[in-house]
Amino acid sequence: MRPVFNEVLLLCPEVKTGGPEALHQLGYRIAQHGGAARMVYYAPHSSIEVDGDILRCHAETSPMPAHFAQYQPLVLRETRLGPGTLMVFPEPLSKLAAEANKYQRALWWLSLDNAMPQNQDLLDEAARRALFADTNLIHLYQSDYARHFLAANGAAQYFPLSDYTDPQFVHRSLVTSEVAPIEARRDVVCFFPNKGGERAARFLAGAAALRHPIEFVPIRDMTKAQVRETLFDARIYLDFGHHPGKDRVPREAAIAGAVVLLLAVGAATCFLDHPLPAAYRFTDDDIASGVLHRRIDAILDEPAAHFAAQRLYRQRILLEQERFDLEVRSFFFDGA
Repeated sequence: MRPVFNEVLLLCPEVKTGGPEALHQLGYRIAQHGGAARMVYYAPHSSIEVDGDILRCHAETSPMPAHFAQYQPLVLRETRLGPGTLMVFPEPLSKLAAEANKYQRALWWLSLDNAMPQNQDLLDEAARRALFADTNLIHLYQSDYARHFLAANGAAQYFPLSDYTDPQFVHRSLVTSEVAPIEARRDVVCFFPNKGGERAARFLAGAAALRHPIEFVPIRDMTKAQVRETLFDARIYLDFGHHPGKDRVPREAAIAGAVVLLLAVGAATCFLDHPLPAAYRFTDDDIASGVLHRRIDAILDEPAAHFAAQRLYRQRILLEQERFDLEVRSFFFDGA
């Protein structure tokens, strides 16, 4: 295969969340196939300097390379921008992507709903129309939720570029001796208190109605290894968040062997993003009425049956890296 671009520059904010992990995965897969990809970090520890056609990244103190070391990131120091350069912007930088029209540009929609408050121009209809009318700006979408948004706004060209669940979760899930079957686990229910915290609090306030004596474990102030251990011990993972993209933690929980329940908003409403039966999505009314509490009791009554009902979801997660690799080869490379 031949790289389509001489160099791919991946602009990446210095936050240790799912979007930056996807950017590191992209750089890793491009390099694995013989292409040239560099991470360009910005804020708060690093900065970017543009001097004519020269782009420099000052990232000497960035914590990102160590945090995402499994993806072997190559960090940009300096490069000359040219016609063979592709700059990949995460969606909060949509305004900058629109202005950098001297070079090949791609805007990767990783977290759709989070883009709006970070870039107020997207709330302005005229500015949004101009952005999507730019026939030279490539749009990449991580979720089917984002694809619907791009289609509705008349994006000139858009292509799938997903991501994949942390291989450390996937590899462990395939080693049967290291994974306790769901029927052998304790009645542990995990959730992220910083995602939909108000909803989580309302749900916990009604927990006395549950028939099962449940241990609720909030995932907070944990290392990635601790999150992994927690999810591999849990029977149920509850996600009260707003799902601005195809979030990682529900997929990590599923592949760790927990039964997943999602608030039915954002990308969680898209079956292609989270291929779960409707019974595993819940609403605010379900929290208020006690329906969600009763569903959890029902799952704990027959955990193996509910685990089996989410087989398709887990199978899709197992194949994510293969799918992502195909997307990378299709867009960033030419030839067999």
